[in-house]
Amino acid sequence: MQRVALLTVLFASSIAIHAQDATTALTGATLVNSDGSAPVADAVVLMRDGRIVRAGPAATVAVPKGAQVIDVRGKWVVPGYVDAHVHFFQSGGLYTRPDIFDLRKAVPYETEIASIKAQLGDTFARYLASGITAVADVGGPMWNFEVRDIAARTERAPRVAVTGPLISTWKPPVLSDAADPPIILADTPERARELVRQELPHKPDYIKIWYVVDKGTTAQQFVPIVSAAIDEAHRHGLRVAVHATELETARAALKAGADILVHGVDDQPVDADFMALLKQRKALYSTTLEVMRAYMRSFGQQLDFTPQEYALGNPAVMGSLFDLMQLPPELVPERLRARIKARPALADPSVLLQNLKTVQEAGVPVVVGTDAGNIGSLPGPSIYREYAWMAKAGLSPAQILTDTTLNGARLMGRERELGSVAPGKFADLVVLNADPLQDSAHLHDIALVIKGGHAYRQDELLPVTAADVVQRQVNAYNAHDIDAFLATYSADVKLYEQPDKLDMSGTEAMRKVYAKLFEASPQLHVRIVRRMVLGKRVIDEEVVTGVGPKDKSLHAAAIYEVEQGKIARVWFVDDDK
Repeated sequence: MQRVALLTVLFASSIAIHAQDATTALTGATLVNSDGSAPVADAVVLMRDGRIVRAGPAATVAVPKGAQVIDVRGKWVVPGYVDAHVHFFQSGGLYTRPDIFDLRKAVPYETEIASIKAQLGDTFARYLASGITAVADVGGPMWNFEVRDIAARTERAPRVAVTGPLISTWKPPVLSDAADPPIILADTPERARELVRQELPHKPDYIKIWYVVDKGTTAQQFVPIVSAAIDEAHRHGLRVAVHATELETARAALKAGADILVHGVDDQPVDADFMALLKQRKALYSTTLEVMRAYMRSFGQQLDFTPQEYALGNPAVMGSLFDLMQLPPELVPERLRARIKARPALADPSVLLQNLKTVQEAGVPVVVGTDAGNIGSLPGPSIYREYAWMAKAGLSPAQILTDTTLNGARLMGRERELGSVAPGKFADLVVLNADPLQDSAHLHDIALVIKGGHAYRQDELLPVTAADVVQRQVNAYNAHDIDAFLATYSADVKLYEQPDKLDMSGTEAMRKVYAKLFEASPQLHVRIVRRMVLGKRVIDEEVVTGVGPKDKSLHAAAIYEVEQGKIARVWFVDDDK
């Protein structure tokens, strides 16, 4: 009864809290703040007009008469998370970085960008549903500034800090030649200053430099360009974030005056001189521990999606990552085809982890960033992979919480408004089902997300369509993930051969068949040729390849009937029936 009552209260208050800006009280949870203070049991958090009015023990914080009350007894309240390194001009899908993997013959880059813009509201919601109430976009086209404006007008969106095009020491193919380029080459100091000035009318939150040292060049030869960009930005009161992943490049960036290192150092352990420079500059140090592995997982078709990614990631974007298995051979380089066949083990980012631990223990402010939008790095749930790596590096749950809240707010330049639970700050909170100080993995066990005093359930932010459910099962099938595959089906699902011959019943029977199929067919892949959605029914024309040791192919249609978020019935029609 207590569980039912609590769910009823949460549901009712989720609706009521949208209706007006009266005082709202979160009551009964343990408050875990990001400022190092002790947890507060049986806490009250008062919110009004989108801000926190007061927070503390129930014995000292009275709930005003007439306040809306959300009873969250047995839960934990933390500040909203900040993903301090994202890119809105990238989707996380296979076609989003033609400078790295040029697939424009399959999907034109203009089509990819149009899709990203059309799905912006969905992307906002996926961040928010993941507990991320604020993000820092660290570089993109000039339309990045429109993204910030749209987010500011959108209730179900994170708070957004942005900058414009990356000022680069290297000219990448494709991207730098786009109509609205996300990356622009600065080949002289004066050009670097000019590029900074071009962003000023848009009021960037910082300036971003892509300090790339290509083969045959050295970090030192680009110092005049980097220094000029930093000096120009500082002249106008703007901080500078620098992409510098090698130790010597990062050292040169700090000497030139960088305020933020948006990646960790990944080529060798940091030394004492570098650490002294970090502290002297009072620079922020970002994580981005998983992004390169995400590329490798995608390119090797080793897409081990987490339960949170299946639940919160965009199913269509996730599905695109499997397209390497169905693209014409001439579009996929031989080295990638060989990698897919071999499926080599992925190495841990050991140097990054070692350096993160060194930096954190030295007291340098660390911020959590995912580089979401890059291939395989899904906007929203990618942040949980970052937390897992941080824990593996030896960071405590309390450190991880501070890094993803208060320090993220510092990177955005909004620590007076965001990042901790304090009077006057925005009421951006996450209500958790388990103690985040016991295990940082509990940060993804979310009961409610609160942004600006408005409370949402995850399923309210991301209502699941029949097509979403079917695409999730397609993704799990292609990932050969039997548990995720079966999770999309009702326990008593019925599978028929058209028209009404019962072929299989229940997920236990399916487990026996499909687990064996996944194990016996390492190249197994289903391609959706066409899809039609008719209410709760999804009709897919499918081509299945790589079946069994002889890699047979099948052509069929599948009619999926979805009820209450699960596939309840399936009818299969083979091409020879």
